[in-house]
Amino acid sequence: MNFLKRFLPATVALLTLTGFSFATGNQDCESIISVHCGSAPSAVFDSSNRLWTAFVQSQQVFVSYSDDYGSSFSTPTAVNTIPEEAEHNGENRPKILVDADGTLYVSWTLKTSSRFTGEIRFSRSADGGRSFDPPSTINDDGLFTGHRFESLYQSQAGQLYLVWIDKRDLEAHLALNHEYHGAAIYYAVSMDQGKSFSTNYLVADNSCECCRIAIAPQGPENIAILWRQIFGESTRDHAIAVLTPDGQTLETHRASEDQWQIDACPHHGPSMVQSSLSNDYHMSWFTAGERHQGLYYGKFSFDSGETSQLYRVDHNPGAGHPFLAEYKGDLYLVWKGFDGEKTIIKYIHSGDDGNSWSTPAVLMTTTEGSDHPLIVSHENAMFLSWKSTEHGYVFKPFAPLVASASSD
Repeated sequence: MNFLKRFLPATVALLTLTGFSFATGNQDCESIISVHCGSAPSAVFDSSNRLWTAFVQSQQVFVSYSDDYGSSFSTPTAVNTIPEEAEHNGENRPKILVDADGTLYVSWTLKTSSRFTGEIRFSRSADGGRSFDPPSTINDDGLFTGHRFESLYQSQAGQLYLVWIDKRDLEAHLALNHEYHGAAIYYAVSMDQGKSFSTNYLVADNSCECCRIAIAPQGPENIAILWRQIFGESTRDHAIAVLTPDGQTLETHRASEDQWQIDACPHHGPSMVQSSLSNDYHMSWFTAGERHQGLYYGKFSFDSGETSQLYRVDHNPGAGHPFLAEYKGDLYLVWKGFDGEKTIIKYIHSGDDGNSWSTPAVLMTTTEGSDHPLIVSHENAMFLSWKSTEHGYVFKPFAPLVASASSD
């Protein structure tokens, strides 16, 4: 019996084996609130295998769930009942988490002007997504400036982290006529399931202004974060650091040395996952540096403070926006490519902790507009989570059935 027949509903198995995605578009989006019609969806499974999505539509963040692996979804619930300009693009999308108690956490960036200003917003649901608390603003400086590109993560011990890009220090330096490059990284922590958050903690000055931040665990309470940092005046490579729930940055290292000299925002954030085999950190990122160009993979060790196993994933124009995930010790990497006519969602696989990689395989294609690809982990599979104009919201298993779908 193959993987899908063992673990997923029969209808899902049929759709997958015949090459169809679980969910397609073709909805009347002028009259329907739906993950197929909304923008920049995020997704996560809860402990009962219910799939939750968060997306933006009509200036509201909505949450809906699926009990059939994305084949159908519940009527969406508005997180913010009062409309506001929530950011909704590949690098800056709403985030959703569900803890072991079934409490839902949703974060997003509120766009407050066309001049790259914003606020970090958060809400929670303690009743299984039927209603949400009024949204709160997590950045505590009260300034009309940039607070954007937030990432949300809950540690094994239950601490809830929000990390984001912040321009408060840029404003302070400009007021004193001091030179300041880029922005900064700040974070806040909740110790009570999102009921309240700590004061804001500074991680590092001189970060890039517009790239997503990757988070992975570092023990039961701490986290590791990976972000694009400005080294010197205009070298935009990556840094990695360990953060504690009480506001300490334990160590910071340079994670990539591509020598990308650019005084602009790449809008290409990194991806990171901790290895269950070595406890090191798998990383993937895009660069157009003097030393390296294209989409890369590397593995960082805090023991050595160095990145090893550097591998160029894709050097073709249009390749980027990688996303990494691990499944039972195997590593998967999806990304977005372009062949001059169509967008191609590709993936590769490593069964030896990133030492070697499979030949790239194609998951989806489209000639129309599309979002960045994400991977959602399930206890029995890895799923592609991806939105496009042509297909609507796609939630499609792709591993480990690559090797098992054709065998009984």
